[in-house]
Amino acid sequence: MQEKYGDQVQFLFVEAQGTAPSDTEKFVLQKSWISDHAIWTNEQPFETGARGIPHCVVLGIDGEVLINDNPMSAHGAIEAAIEAQLKLVKKGPKELSAPLAKAWQDFEKGMYATALKSLDAIPEGPDKDAADKLSNTLTLRAKAKLNRLTWLIEAAEFDHADKLAAQLAKGMVGHELEEKVKELSTQLTAKEMAPEREAAKALDKVEKRMAKDGIDGGVLKGLKAVSEKFAQTRAGKRATHLAELLGA
Repeated sequence: MQEKYGDQVQFLFVEAQGTAPSDTEKFVLQKSWISDHAIWTNEQPFETGARGIPHCVVLGIDGEVLINDNPMSAHGAIEAAIEAQLKLVKKGPKELSAPLAKAWQDFEKGMYATALKSLDAIPEGPDKDAADKLSNTLTLRAKAKLNRLTWLIEAAEFDHADKLAAQLAKGMVGHELEEKVKELSTQLTAKEMAPEREAAKALDKVEKRMAKDGIDGGVLKGLKAVSEKFAQTRAGKRATHLAELLGA
């Protein structure tokens, strides 16, 4: 489901039986459950009330709990809930007035500055408080996108970083966050990033093979090669970690 929905839905997988993080990571790798979208953690984000596993909680776009159940028996309901929420993402919550719904839709289309400016321009009246509240929410979401771009650069996830930087550069024109976007874009395209990009590309090939075919001698050899050739890069250090974790 994570691969099906990609960036439209965030799946957070929680190891809940006290396994060490390194063992969890090794298990995920061995199962070829590697994904550009999914997040794995050993930290339970909140109490579900469940007494067994597997268990899942589905949150709506407003943070409301939609499903709290066993994902095996509730699979159909989970997919239905996701599809319904994705429709809401495009249109906005039902309680929004027409101007606020338009701002929401513009934001979802990547027109971040346009959306926020339109909310700020709403005059005093019945919509003003709701507009200010929505503006705060969308501003936080815009800043979260910048935080994600920062993380992608630091993690040497350049394919995703390039796409997000281009999207933000286009959508933030005229907004106060535009300068931060330019700063991160400059960092992303700096000459000193060239070795990091080369290393990340090499590691990506190995990880894609690992995800497709599982762990074999070729994968382990590839990890060691990246580790040795790009030892001082972030991707090289990641390759070293993976090789050690898998006993290469």
